[in-house]
This record gives sequence, structure tokens and C-alpha cells, in this order.
Amino acid sequence: MKPININIPAEKTQYDIDFLNEFSELEKSLMAQIGDRQYLMITDENVLEKSPFFTENLKRFGDNLLVLPAGEEQKTWDTAKKILDKAFELNLDRQAVLVAVGGGVYGDLVGFGASVFMRGIPFIQVPTTLLAMVDSSVGGKTGFDCEHGKNLIGSFHQPEKVLCCPTFLETLPEVEVKNGLCEMIKHGIITSPDHFSNLRKVEGLDLKTISKLIPDSINIKKEIVEKDEKEAGIRGYLNLGHTFGHAIEHLSNFKIPHGQAVAIGCVMAAQFAAEKGICDWDLVDQIEDIFNHFEIELECDFEEASIFGAMTHDKKKKGGKIRLILPHKIGKVDYFDLD
Repeated sequence: MKPININIPAEKTQYDIDFLNEFSELEKSLMAQIGDRQYLMITDENVLEKSPFFTENLKRFGDNLLVLPAGEEQKTWDTAKKILDKAFELNLDRQAVLVAVGGGVYGDLVGFGASVFMRGIPFIQVPTTLLAMVDSSVGGKTGFDCEHGKNLIGSFHQPEKVLCCPTFLETLPEVEVKNGLCEMIKHGIITSPDHFSNLRKVEGLDLKTISKLIPDSINIKKEIVEKDEKEAGIRGYLNLGHTFGHAIEHLSNFKIPHGQAVAIGCVMAAQFAAEKGICDWDLVDQIEDIFNHFEIELECDFEEASIFGAMTHDKKKKGGKIRLILPHKIGKVDYFDLD
């Protein structure tokens, strides 16, 4: 018998990231995007408590709002199931939409829920942290953690819209601003000496200046994701610092924040590259200096052997080998497979 060929053209996905200056603009744009569809909005207790966006709109959202506990430890199948159970309770159909209003934890969980509910429905991202604005809300990676490591269960599911309101940054504790800055710095190291330099010029944690640099950071990720949505090639560059960083997060039982873990990972990657002759030690100093500029802690209590051991669970392996992203200079990185 002759083989039967099934040829399904890849779906082209397009969506906008809109920038809104006030919560009133956000509410108007969000409800317009939802339109007359059924919807379920998900947020966490921290966002609900600290954000005027919700205090002004609670009655409007009513039973369509699901509030869940905050924290990385919530990024589990159990929490994803709570989202799905609520969607069934509301009797949502395939034309419905899920809305994530929160940081990366609930952006990833809601995106995953949308990808599997009724075999896939749309979702809208409303990132409330700097880290979510410049990283997790862009690119369609969704999922949750398990006992084997971080983000090892998930899917690719692009949002239909991202509504970015930097006013949320005013509600963040300092550590969350630093977490986002770590990813912005990483973007500069990967492809943009200009972005790296502009971040170095920021004085302290000046939210006004940082907010102006958010579109630049998003554009760096956007251009990479557009070329490589499923991480077959250059999208892997965005993992600079993440193989080390995810291992550090896992060893700390996620007590070390993601951004800080990535910062430590970026420094470890640069040090490893320098030891291999891939970059010079001046680059290590530049990377350490910019994290020190923002007073981001670069120390952890784990032995190097323990970190490398934890890295064996990383999903970015290829052919059984651990794949690192190592810097050559500011603006240029590449793959390196460990023997």
C-alpha cells in the first residue's frame, strides 16, 4: 500500500500588544476585546488586594472572576485544574475566552488552561509584573512546574491579545521590579548592545525610565519568536542563564525568585564561557556590573556540582546532552552542548 500523506498548513498567528497608560483605559480595552463572549478572568490574591484595577471593577466581573493564591508554588496541575473546573462550572463554550490578569505564574497557567479546554480556546494576557510584561506574556509558552523541574509540562498557545499597562508597576515590591530587570538585561546580552547600554544608564529603580524601555525589550523577544515560535533554533537564545537558573530555582524550592536565578545563571554562563575561551573575562565583569548596578543578589548557597546535577532535568536537552546558551560578547550568544 502507498503511504498516505496528510499536509496541514501551519496556522499563522498574529496578535497585538497594546500599551495603556491608565487602569480606566485598560478596563475599556479589555471589555471591548472580550466583546459579547463568555469569559473567565483569573487573578491572584496579591493583585486583587493591591491593584485599583480590581477595586474599581469587582462588581462588573462578578462570578466571572476567579481569585487564587499567589506564589510560584501555585504553578501546578492542581491549580490548572481549578481553572478548568471553574470554566466548566460557568458552562463556557468553545467561543469563550480566558483572561489572565497577573504575573508569569498565572499567565502560564491560564494559557495552558486555554490550550486544553475544549481542545483550545483563546486567551488574553494582562501582565501585572515587569517580568511578565517583557517575558512570559510574549511568545505563547504556557505550562506549570512538577516534581521533576520547572515548566516541564505545558504547550505552545499564543494569546489573542496582550494588554500592557505599566501603571501596575507602581504596585510592585522592589524585588519584582528587579526580577523584570534581570530579563531585560538578558535581552540586551543576547542581541542588543544598545538596550544593554540604555539599561545601564537607569538610575536606581526609576519606574518612569524603565517603563520607556519596556517596548524595546519586548521587541527583542518579538523578533526572535517570530522567526522561531517552537524553539527549533534561535528562540533558544532566550534561555541564556535559564538552564543554570532553573536548576537554582529547583534546588531552592523556588524560594529564589526567577529573575534573580536567571541573573546568577547569566553570570555562571559568562564565567563558563570565559573558562572555555568563548569570551574574555571583561565580558564577565560587564555582566556582573550591570546586575550589581541594580543591587541584584548574585550569590546562592548551592555547590556547582549540585547545580549541574539539577540541570540534568532541564527540558532544553538535545540528544541527552545539556544545552547551554553562552555569550561571546554583548549582543552575541550561541549554543554549547556539554559532553
